Amino acid sequence: METESQEFRKIEDRCRELKKWILTNAPHIINEERHLVEGSQERAYWSHGYLSALLDVVRLFSRDTSSQQPGNGDTTQSRHAA
Repeated sequence: METESQEFRKIEDRCRELKKWILTNAPHIINEERHLVEGSQERAYWSHGYLSALLDVVRLFSRDTSSQQPGNGDTTQSRHAA
């Protein structure tokens, strides 16, 4: 249970970091919302980033069950969201 709350805090911390980065480096994107334009490059990048985040969350939640199996678990080859 403690591990889950630690992992959740890591996700919250990363959200705060990303919000701060966006506000500092690209605040205009908050109102532009070009990622909503079908076929735009911004939509492709947004979708790819969203997919990466979802895959990270799936790995995070499945780690408990897979880490109990021999040979599985977190490896240095695991991909983490930027």
